[in-house]
Amino acid sequence: MTIQELIAEGESLARPSFLLGPKPTDSGIVGFWGGSRADRPNESFSDGVFSSCRHVFSFSGTLYAEIGIAQGPVSLFEWENRDNDLSYRVETNHRLKFADLKFSGEPLYATQSLSFPPFAAVCLYGSESVGLWLKEQGLARHDYWRVSGELPDQYDDEWMRRSPLHQGSADVVIGGWHFLWPEDDFFTPPELRLAALTLRDAEPWFELWHSPQSHGWRIKSRVS
Repeated sequence: MTIQELIAEGESLARPSFLLGPKPTDSGIVGFWGGSRADRPNESFSDGVFSSCRHVFSFSGTLYAEIGIAQGPVSLFEWENRDNDLSYRVETNHRLKFADLKFSGEPLYATQSLSFPPFAAVCLYGSESVGLWLKEQGLARHDYWRVSGELPDQYDDEWMRRSPLHQGSADVVIGGWHFLWPEDDFFTPPELRLAALTLRDAEPWFELWHSPQSHGWRIKSRVS
């Protein structure tokens, strides 16, 4: 296996994604960052468990339909309790239309892009050639962390060159491949799909995960 062959494997696995930012594109407005959502205004509470609720972002359901997730508008809200601890909740409603909602935040526009997979994904989901290459080293596909030599580092260099996380080319990435963070123990299996990764105002970075089986959502807040 050469680095050119490994990169070709990655390109064959590339997934559609959308890069969101404030520069207008032909997509029109597909999201809002910050501000408030008129039908779910930011609030401060004088009693109860929580002291405030704040809109973080919202994205149009048309983007998610493009990547096979039909949910309607997707919004993230930050809740703060009496002890100043923060928690986050995803809210969706397939009966709502993004165009009918009103926001006061900064509008976001989309550019379609192909998401290049990280090294672990190529080992797990690459062609039989990748499986044979790993087998020759006495490794199974899930032993991606044990591959020695220069190829993993060379592939990681190419992945970083193409990754919006390292390019600074977007505020938000919708869809595409996820990757291993330093605190991860394993590459998240396909039972969960990365629906959004926020790059703006990090840290924290937010990952929104969607489960096709349960239609549920999970949120991960990442810090370095």
